[in-house]
Amino acid sequence: MQPRFAQAITGLLCLEAILFGTPPVVVVALALVLLGLAGPRWSPVAWLFRLVARPPERLEPAAPVRFSQAIAAVALTASVALLYAGAETAGWIVAGMVAALALLSAVTGLCVGCEAYRLLLARGARDDDVRGRLGLSGQGPWLVVLTAPGCARCGPVARQLGAVAGGREVVRVNIAERPSAAALPVKSVPAALVVDPDGRLRAARAGRLGPADLDAVLAALPAPAATRPATAR
Repeated sequence: MQPRFAQAITGLLCLEAILFGTPPVVVVALALVLLGLAGPRWSPVAWLFRLVARPPERLEPAAPVRFSQAIAAVALTASVALLYAGAETAGWIVAGMVAALALLSAVTGLCVGCEAYRLLLARGARDDDVRGRLGLSGQGPWLVVLTAPGCARCGPVARQLGAVAGGREVVRVNIAERPSAAALPVKSVPAALVVDPDGRLRAARAGRLGPADLDAVLAALPAPAATRPATAR
């Protein structure tokens, strides 16, 4: 939710600047985006979100969000440069594009920059084998839970899946340590995955995972090729 909160602020600032013709407000929006890129400890938006909202139970992978922020920063920098160079029409068009995409993400949850990041990673992958992205070794199939620092639900979901897995190992993969996992079709954590022995992703469930979701993941698990346990590098 914090990325959507930040995108709402960026979008509203740009919209206000366009409606009232106030270029300094675009500068403020750019400054907030740059502070967000610098890290949560420097971001007034992150501080305000922590003040008014409870800690989220699920988190979005950070790498796609930061990529989207970087695109917004470049676009807003171009907008400010155009506005103060006298090319106001072009500057307001760029600011309008940022406002439209930011508000779209804030309202619907569709982050165009995040999807572009996942598409770029997916195109860079040589095949459908996800073992390298997840750091899996040994013989599959694998049960995997994607986690992230600060994710309140990740630990409980991993334990719940382990409790119903019938003795199968549950591999925990921290997306902060393996950002390449963002190329997977998973938009939030915790996420439960089934990976085939050949490395293909057989099933994925993410978000507020309940017993029915975990049962569906286990139902997709194929018979292991051998009994040797899976490990994470």
